[in-house]
Amino acid sequence: MNKDERPKVGRPATYTPAQLLDRLVEAAIAILDEQAANADFSVAQVAQRAKVSKRSVYMVISSKEELIGHIIERGAKVATTMLDAPVTSAQDARAVLGRFLVEWVRFACSAQAIGLYVMAIRERSRFPAIGEAYYRNRNKHGLDQLVAWLERMHRKDFCPVPDALLTADLALNMAASERQRILALGIDAPYGERELDERVEFILQFVFREPAAGVRPAASISDRSKE
Repeated sequence: MNKDERPKVGRPATYTPAQLLDRLVEAAIAILDEQAANADFSVAQVAQRAKVSKRSVYMVISSKEELIGHIIERGAKVATTMLDAPVTSAQDARAVLGRFLVEWVRFACSAQAIGLYVMAIRERSRFPAIGEAYYRNRNKHGLDQLVAWLERMHRKDFCPVPDALLTADLALNMAASERQRILALGIDAPYGERELDERVEFILQFVFREPAAGVRPAASISDRSKE
């Protein structure tokens, strides 16, 4: 090529809507993973990271809040997929719930989830829609699916939960909510494997109404009357 000739500029890459959305979600997650508790991003930053135009972004999402929903859906999917496993007994139900809780904690305590949580708290006064998007999607892609699963298990008599919503809410709070808040403050580290196993076992005992190891079940009134 002659030194006076300008290099030819290739056409920008073209993506299907699904491919473009995937690139945007991956770019946003990469930013969250790097920044963790200090996380923040704009649509323009995500577009730059994904190497697409800002105009292209709005072809597949309408707002930053919608992008947050896709990030939560992607992160929670590993956990919620566990609830699709076949269940034919109470033992199966216990095992499935245990696997779900392990993956839910791993997601909730990940850098991307901590980053989104911090953004939701920090922006709740200036941009309440960010916080609303965070909690709405966390419920949609976590709590609501667990509630539906517990209701199915209760109908099959595999799990003694008269109130699936209350049980699911308590289970998820015990699993990760407190640790997530602590991690957001930079005070503690995520659960170690042994600590995670112990936490999940405690929740399973609560959900399935099992006595804790080493605890003798309380005697009934009729039993005590015989003493």
